[in-house]
Amino acid sequence: MKKEKLHLEYDIYIDIAKEDIHLLIYLVEAEAHIMNVRKKQENGYFKIIVPAGLVDEALTLLNSLKNSDIKVEVVSIEPHNGII
Repeated sequence: MKKEKLHLEYDIYIDIAKEDIHLLIYLVEAEAHIMNVRKKQENGYFKIIVPAGLVDEALTLLNSLKNSDIKVEVVSIEPHNGII
């Protein structure tokens, strides 16, 4: 994923059912140092913070879940604004 201006971290917002969040956290924790799982945001999406160099790996992992029982959709990827 190439960005014109490199940022240190990116926020990935995903749409995920509340009951699947705990399963996502287990999977993400198994892949150490790829993502920092945060919480549901005011916009209703779940926020994940990812170091700039691992955005592609994070997206690969999240998109691989489409073939599982966890239904997850990447909604947007934005430069991290410093708000956790």
